[in-house]
Amino acid sequence: MLAVSGGPDSLALMLAAAHHRAAQSDAPDVCFSVVTVDHGLRPDAAAEAQAVARLAGSLGLPHETRHWHPVPPVTNLQARAREARYALLAAAARDAGACAVMTAHHLDDQVETHLIAAARKAGDRGLAGMREIRDLEPGIALLRPLLAVPGVRLKANVAAAGLSAADDPSNRDRRFVRVRLREALAREDVDRSAVLAAIATHTAARDAFDRRLASSRHTADGPLFDVDAEGVIRMRRSAFARLPPALRLAWLARAVVAAGGGLHAPARPALERLDARLEREREAAATLGGAAIGADAGAIRFTREWGRRGIAAVALDTGVRHTVFDRRFDVHFASSPAPGLRLAPFGITGRGNPHERTLPVLLAPDGALLAVPPGLRGKVDAVLPVLTIRQRIVWRLLRDLF
Repeated sequence: MLAVSGGPDSLALMLAAAHHRAAQSDAPDVCFSVVTVDHGLRPDAAAEAQAVARLAGSLGLPHETRHWHPVPPVTNLQARAREARYALLAAAARDAGACAVMTAHHLDDQVETHLIAAARKAGDRGLAGMREIRDLEPGIALLRPLLAVPGVRLKANVAAAGLSAADDPSNRDRRFVRVRLREALAREDVDRSAVLAAIATHTAARDAFDRRLASSRHTADGPLFDVDAEGVIRMRRSAFARLPPALRLAWLARAVVAAGGGLHAPARPALERLDARLEREREAAATLGGAAIGADAGAIRFTREWGRRGIAAVALDTGVRHTVFDRRFDVHFASSPAPGLRLAPFGITGRGNPHERTLPVLLAPDGALLAVPPGLRGKVDAVLPVLTIRQRIVWRLLRDLF
């Protein structure tokens, strides 16, 4: 699955895919399709998606456009749009039976990513930049095959093909850090060779640490943690305590993000304070990053925190057969839900213990319960259908640990 916006870089990716397909015409080993995400944020976006569709058709590649419909008020628009874009790309890949999504990130993007990370004093993980391969969704990888190719070469290929690329005005808006960095790179104000050498060094350090982290999941007396069907993480206290400090902090960060439904790990000082409490106190309770953490002598338990604002509901589009709830659960439907239905946390009904309140249930437009996961059937009066959920906490815990 190719992610093509219509800009010069993604058009170059599509041209390369079409060339590969033609070269393998006798025995094609890869079947490419194209998806464009229309965020609905610019007047020209729909026309650009149509232009990509026409070009894809001329190259013999199937195409579809996916639309984002933000629910106002939308805060942190760029981050929300980015998350929505990748979710839509993953959904398109899943529906097409594809196991990967390719994007056109290139060498200049990698240099910019490193420089932005350096400005915020990031560690190896940030300074290593983007991965060539990373996990996008369970069973779907994100591939960046052009990450070693300079952007100027991609633009030259598109120009040589006589194609006109879409022009996003935000790519010239100097309010954005990346635009200013791009200008500096064009003026050759940046020592590219030094940056690339630094990226290689930090990539090696990141990958070495990740191998240590992955290995620490298995201990001499059993696994470091287990996760139940409702997404509760239980980390064995004795095994956790024996880990070196850096590995303890890394697992705490991953567990908080996975259980808390977040995107980013808490700041290092907060993780260090939590680690110190766990080392000092036989029993402890804390909240961090959307996760509720409880510890006793045997285990550290990570669950979703209900919180003051609860958990956002998910409106179900007509025709949907799969959706993700709170980044923690895949929810599957045997048939398309009726219009107006939504997934919401059980706590919206005013029932359940702190953990049960965070589990998804299916609600009618009037708020009536229509289906509940197996663990909640004893909590409701009526005999309701089972809501089919599958936790993705394990995947989130192990994401990108190859």
